[in-house]
Amino acid sequence: MRKFIYTIVLSMIAFSASAEGFYFGAGLGQSETNLHKYSSLTYTAYDDKDISYRIIAGYDLNNRLGIEAIYNDLGETTASVSTPLSSETDVESLALAAVVKSDQINNFTFFAKVGQNLLYAHDEISDGSSNGVSEINMYYGLGVSIDAIESGYTWRLEYEEFGTAGATDTRGDRPDEVDPTNISISLIKKF
Repeated sequence: MRKFIYTIVLSMIAFSASAEGFYFGAGLGQSETNLHKYSSLTYTAYDDKDISYRIIAGYDLNNRLGIEAIYNDLGETTASVSTPLSSETDVESLALAAVVKSDQINNFTFFAKVGQNLLYAHDEISDGSSNGVSEINMYYGLGVSIDAIESGYTWRLEYEEFGTAGATDTRGDRPDEVDPTNISISLIKKF
């Protein structure tokens, strides 16, 4: 999956360098994985928040509409139970979304995004087993952007939801369900 993501991102960067209306950006955020917790288990440690990073490539069709491809590495969740077992769950997302923007108000632009998202979750369990799942879900985002003092750059504050991946049962073939969210700040360069 990583090779596929890198190929898409590098292709968009190369293409965007020669096309007006394209933009590219990167950012950091705080993700919350919302890993499913079983009421039958006693958790001795649980941390479902992590630093996330993202890469954005998009195209403005006009001042109100655009399309974006977004890669999010939503970090890692760790959980330990009293059996004693522990697990680490990595979560990643690749989304394609339509962007609807408001009119600019004092250099601020509000926007909403909706699209499809390939959500990937992978468990590594302390007993040596591992499992993973990819699911396609609806993707949503809300945010505000502000044009930087230097022309061509924009700062973004954004909230995203990715849907769910995994299972809420105790079968061993899928990771526990995740329902991640992300709040991030990004720097966008317009071409």
